Amino acid sequence: MKTLYLTDLDGTFLRSDATVSPFARETINALSAQGVLFTISTARTYATVIPLFRGVDLRSPLVLMNGVCIYDAKHTKTIRHHAMPISIGRQCEEIFARYGKNPMLYFEKDSRIRVEYKFLVNAPQEEYVAQRDNFFNKGFTQVEHYGFDRGEDFIYIVTLDKKEEIEDIYREVSVLPGVNVNFYPDNYTGCYFLEGMPAGVSKASGALEVKKLLGADKIVAFGDNMNDIPLFAAADESYAVANACDELKAIATGVIGSNDEDAVAHFLLDRFQSGTINT
Repeated sequence: MKTLYLTDLDGTFLRSDATVSPFARETINALSAQGVLFTISTARTYATVIPLFRGVDLRSPLVLMNGVCIYDAKHTKTIRHHAMPISIGRQCEEIFARYGKNPMLYFEKDSRIRVEYKFLVNAPQEEYVAQRDNFFNKGFTQVEHYGFDRGEDFIYIVTLDKKEEIEDIYREVSVLPGVNVNFYPDNYTGCYFLEGMPAGVSKASGALEVKKLLGADKIVAFGDNMNDIPLFAAADESYAVANACDELKAIATGVIGSNDEDAVAHFLLDRFQSGTINT
């Protein structure tokens, strides 16, 4: 029986300083060499995941952007992505504008992501753009009008703001047909993420896609935040880290140590050493 071990990153596999520890890196490389199926499921794009995991043997396809993108890290290319109708982007633009805001809209073509925004309204947004601009096949562009007619696929919607600033926007966007919306606290800034993706797409759908691609029989998942709830629902076993939100702990198979204790890597290594890990 093949088991796919799949982990969230921020707040789960990554430490609080958003790094992969040497222990975690060495553990994953050793287990991958033994045939253990390990991968990640994250809201991040390949622009930040690939540099973070330099030196880590990621053999299995990655679930990125909450399931929007299935990515081959070895060959640094998108296996498949899911697109949204342009009409969703235009409706979101109108909703945000009524509140004096604007979304960051993601487009992809040929394994390169282009992100457009009209203006930035807070320091976390400025830092978000600065950390990701022109970083491994991803660039940000400030525009007057969104470029829906450039021949790229429209794949993702993001904003990062105080909860009270975007909660009403979340309520309006979440009822649009054709879009699935996440709304949850950021691990680093105290703000909230609002993320939109094609209807039916989530970390769960991405995990099931990878499970099928690998011919795996079972999924064991790890997470910490609200956007991991669909993933836990799809998994055969699910483990929340000690620093996870209460909602996730309530539905988990079990609770392990914290992200700063490399709990996921220790869990995998313990299973391997006990002979209970399936490859």
